[in-house]
Amino acid sequence: MPVLSPPAKILVTGANGYVGCWVARALLEKGYSVRATVRTEDKARALSALMASKHPAFASNFESAVVPDVSATNALVPLLRDVQGVIHTATPVTFDLEDPEDYIKPALQGTLGLLKNAAQSSSIKRVVVTSSIGAVGESFTDVTHILTEEDWNEYSVEKVKELGKAASGILKYDASKVISEQAAWKYYKDNKDTLPYELCVIAPAWILGPIPDDPPSPSAFRTPSPILEWEQLFADPPPPQPFPACFNFVDIRDVTEMHVRALEREEAAGERFIANSQVCSWQDWFAAARDSGLLPGLQKLHPPVNPNDYPPHPVFSNEKAQRKLGIVFKTIQETLPDIVEDFRGRGWLKHLEIA
Repeated sequence: MPVLSPPAKILVTGANGYVGCWVARALLEKGYSVRATVRTEDKARALSALMASKHPAFASNFESAVVPDVSATNALVPLLRDVQGVIHTATPVTFDLEDPEDYIKPALQGTLGLLKNAAQSSSIKRVVVTSSIGAVGESFTDVTHILTEEDWNEYSVEKVKELGKAASGILKYDASKVISEQAAWKYYKDNKDTLPYELCVIAPAWILGPIPDDPPSPSAFRTPSPILEWEQLFADPPPPQPFPACFNFVDIRDVTEMHVRALEREEAAGERFIANSQVCSWQDWFAAARDSGLLPGLQKLHPPVNPNDYPPHPVFSNEKAQRKLGIVFKTIQETLPDIVEDFRGRGWLKHLEIA
């Protein structure tokens, strides 16, 4: 028997974000009822309209709720009284904030606040929290090694303590994910005997794939994933240097499916899962486009180069996600055509249609 199944009601925080929006859409398609939190009335109206447009058959199963600050005391208690599961994706997803506390405080207080609020609702059976491989290990180290769910990126926490505002945005973001996730596990373990729910954490790699909403143009992107794939794959002129040079990648739809299975599967209780498909470089994506005959103009933007060995890099193991959640991760050759189809359908790739 699954822990949760449709038509259970699921609260999704940060539901207008890249991960949260895809998760909300996937839950609706599977027959769940979804209560989605956003920070403003305008975002609530826009999200409700999006869901009605994308999933008209399930629109009656969706509702949006305005929570200006999920970290405020008891901010979510009224919204949790009649739900059976929670997926918490809300967190600052940017690399541009100066003060480390602008990352750490909302991530920590938002996650702990949610867990404490959920503890007051006896109907909740499972809470799934979105973390990051940045909480598992340092992505840009020049050492090749395999990282698993047992690892923690203590390096980022120490460097942010040392450098403060001078630390890079990625270091600050990673440190916030380490601190908030460790606090979540401590709260869960300290109170496990009295909590109505079980906790599961999903830690995605660099997420790429189609986008879930309808921005007017790529210039309207606000989250790193679509910005990254637009700038690195399709922007003309392209960036002077590819970034990152080498990275662990996962398809957004695999990340979404992992969140859903984490709600449903008994064996996900009390577990942490890395979401990662493979290590790659952007040259791998350009090569996949050439091999598939996608976008003739892409070869002008990114002429073929002699393949190079990957620089030393960490590898984030996906063995546990495959074994316990049954995930078969999509490859570049599967993800790229879907990104192209998505962006082409929006009229954004006309500059690459002719060689």
